[in-house]
Amino acid sequence: MRRTFGKLLPLALAAPFLLAGCGGAGDETSAPPPPAGPATGAPAAGNIAASDAAPKEGSPPRKVVTPETVIDSKGLSKVVKEEEKGGEAAASPSPTDYLWQLAKDELIQDEPLTPKLPRPLPALTLNVYVPAANPLTKGKVELGKQLYFDPRVSLDGTVSCATCHNPEKGWTDGAPVSTGIDGLKGDRSAPTVLNTAYGKTMFWDGRAPSLEAQAQGPVQNPIEMGKQSYKQIIERLRTISGYREQFQKVFGTDVTLDGMAKAIAAFERVTAVSGNSKYDKYTAGDLKALDDSEKRGMVLFGLRASPDDDFKTDAVLKKAMCTSCHVGFNFTDEQFHNLGIGWDPAQKSFKDKGRWAVTPIGARNNAEIGAFKTPTVRDAARTGPYMHDGSLKTLEEVVEHYNKGGNPNPFLDNDLKKPLNLTDQEKKDVVAFMKALTGEEIAVELPKLPAGPDGKTPDPRSALKAPAPKTAFHPSTVR
Repeated sequence: MRRTFGKLLPLALAAPFLLAGCGGAGDETSAPPPPAGPATGAPAAGNIAASDAAPKEGSPPRKVVTPETVIDSKGLSKVVKEEEKGGEAAASPSPTDYLWQLAKDELIQDEPLTPKLPRPLPALTLNVYVPAANPLTKGKVELGKQLYFDPRVSLDGTVSCATCHNPEKGWTDGAPVSTGIDGLKGDRSAPTVLNTAYGKTMFWDGRAPSLEAQAQGPVQNPIEMGKQSYKQIIERLRTISGYREQFQKVFGTDVTLDGMAKAIAAFERVTAVSGNSKYDKYTAGDLKALDDSEKRGMVLFGLRASPDDDFKTDAVLKKAMCTSCHVGFNFTDEQFHNLGIGWDPAQKSFKDKGRWAVTPIGARNNAEIGAFKTPTVRDAARTGPYMHDGSLKTLEEVVEHYNKGGNPNPFLDNDLKKPLNLTDQEKKDVVAFMKALTGEEIAVELPKLPAGPDGKTPDPRSALKAPAPKTAFHPSTVR
């Protein structure tokens, strides 16, 4: 799970300092920008020593470097900071053939997959919701499922993707902040994977441009899956004959980071989906799918009743202002908003500055200070606690936060600058409607994992419970 700043680099070749965590367990302490540009050796902006302030007489002119990827670590979440200097950044760069290999087409034995999705989710069309470089195939999804649940991707074999994004818990972990390797905790809540197939960016701050990019961060995060390089991870997986065989059949290569990221992303796209909720049945013509409270909540939320419905209500359309951000079939505008969560009135600042902190110098906007991505409301009843820091335990608390006008701060979103003045019954109705957006639960059968070189096969369920702490010190002291 990776982020990029400024120009997007090729999936498997982006520099390690561009990586970031899943927003789950990580407790990252940001590495400073790299001391030199990857090709020119030019100093990174902001790190030029005083002695370099002016070129010496007779020396060649200094190359000007635009700081497109320079990120000031102040205000970054711990989870973001630590992953910037994760195992890949701390080690020598992994050899290219561990990251990507040219496919041998004659080895590939796979077939295209067109998944059946619950209504009203759009088809996963190539070049629209599926990258051209990663078309869906049956073998790829099955491989991705195994890798998603396999704890051997972590340094000590205790953590898998499903530790923080458990299908049984709404594809999150039900905790305010997530727990990673050695029981270390971060400072952000694990966002749900549900319907991220339709996301424009990943993570609370949108730092990753795709599911493929997202899949590359936590595996080398010292707090999430351990301080390990990509080379170490891929070497470990290459000792598992079952994986080597599957990678050859799916990608026509040996095990690589590129294939690993693509397989996990493919599995998430077709499996972590939510639809056919009570509301979807209502819009499809079943006018009895919603009760009166849910219908009133729907109107308050910002959605009109069906023209075929003789339901009458005095509820004011969009009084709760929800559709200012929660719009479309997935109930999110995919944008970033300051709700005042995490604002410290005494210090007059945000400890976690959200989107602003990961925006490159030259592109920053003060409106992004303390702003976080709008999550989908689909399955919200299953994905609490809420907000980027898990500080609101229930949907009732969420509605009350909006009702009071958020937490006042200089960067508060314009739509939250005045109370909503919802009555107690109206608040109950809005919550009832949000619960009516719970989709049909899709059972995910745990995969049988391939045996390792020792002949042993790990139980994927063992990693569904977060590891217990093994250290007596606070994770922020980990380096």
